Amino acid sequence: MNYAGKKVVVALSGGVDSTVSALLAQQAGCEVVGATLDLSPAESEWKAAWGCGGEDTQIIKTVAAKLGIEHVFINAAQAFEEKVLKNCFEQYRSGKTPNPCVLCNPLIKFGLLYEYAQSIGAAALLTGHYARFSPEKLIVRGDDLRKDQSYFLYRLPRHILDFIDFPVGKLQKQEVRRLAAEADLPSASRPDSQDACFVFPGEGFADTLFRRFNGRPQPGKFIYNNKIVGQHGGIHRCTIGQRKGLNVALGVPAYVKNINATDHTVELVTDQTLLERSSFEITQVNFQTSVIPSANEELLIQIRYRTPAAPGFIRQLDDDHFSIELKNPIRAITPGQSAVIYRGNTLLGGGIII
Repeated sequence: MNYAGKKVVVALSGGVDSTVSALLAQQAGCEVVGATLDLSPAESEWKAAWGCGGEDTQIIKTVAAKLGIEHVFINAAQAFEEKVLKNCFEQYRSGKTPNPCVLCNPLIKFGLLYEYAQSIGAAALLTGHYARFSPEKLIVRGDDLRKDQSYFLYRLPRHILDFIDFPVGKLQKQEVRRLAAEADLPSASRPDSQDACFVFPGEGFADTLFRRFNGRPQPGKFIYNNKIVGQHGGIHRCTIGQRKGLNVALGVPAYVKNINATDHTVELVTDQTLLERSSFEITQVNFQTSVIPSANEELLIQIRYRTPAAPGFIRQLDDDHFSIELKNPIRAITPGQSAVIYRGNTLLGGGIII
C-alpha cells in the first residue's frame, strides 16, 4: 500500500478488519475518508435483523471520530434489494442455492464505493478483506488462510481491481485485533459478522427472502428409490447434500441428491457416494487474467467458501460457459453456488455452477 499523501476511501463496516484498514492507511500517511454503504431495509424489524458486515452506526461514528477522519453513509438499500436479494429469491425459487456475497461485491459493495471514490478524486478504495495482490495485480489468498476471502471476489472487473487494496490481507486475525486494541478502537473485540444478510431466529435465509418478496412456497414430494417417502414445504428449503431438517424417516440418514423445479420433487439418497461428481459446468464466467488457462493446465477448483480447493481442469465451451473436470470426485456440487478457479493461491476467475 503506497498512497502516502493521497486521498483514499476506506469501506467502514464497524468491524475490526475495516477499522484496522483505516488505521493502517492513516499511519501510512493517507488522507482517509471512511464510507459505509447502508444496505439494510427501512423497516425496523428488518433493520434489527440485519447481519451483514457488522454495520453499527454508533460504532462507525465512534471509530471515525477516534481516528479523526471524514466519514459518509451512502444509502444503497434499494439497489441491494433489486440486484442482490431479488436475484437470490428467484434462484431459490428455481431450486438453486445462491451466494449473495458473490453477487453483491461487484454490483454493490465494490461497485458503488468505487463510483463514490472516483467522484471525490480518491486514489484508491481500501477494504478489510483477507486477500492480497500479486505483482501482476491478481488477487492472492490472504496470508491468514482461515479467514481468506478471495473466493467472494472472483467477479470483480479489472477496472475495480486496479483501484483497490486490502491493508489487512498480509496479517493474521489476532494481529488485526491487537492493532485495534492498541489504538483503543471500539471494534477490537467485536465478533465477526454473520454470513447471512438477515438473521431471524429459527428462520433460514431462503424463507426470509420468500417472506420479503411475498413468495409462495411450492410444497412437493420427497422421492427415494422411485417411491414417495414424505412431503417438503418448498424446494427453496432444500440444497444438494443436505441432511438436517428433512424430517423423513428412512431408518438411516438421507441426503438431497437432486431438486426438480418443474414438479417440485426432491430426490433423496442414503449412500453418500451418490452425491459425488467429477464433472460439471459453469456459466457467467469471469476471468481476471488476460489469458484464459489452457485445457491442459491442472488448476485448483473451489466449489464453496468452506470447501478446500480440488485439482481439476477447465475447458471453454463458449464465451462464458466452461466445463470442469476434477481429478477426483467431490461431494455435493450445488447449482447456484460458485466454482472459483485458482493457480496455486492466485485467483484466476470463476463462474456459477449449473
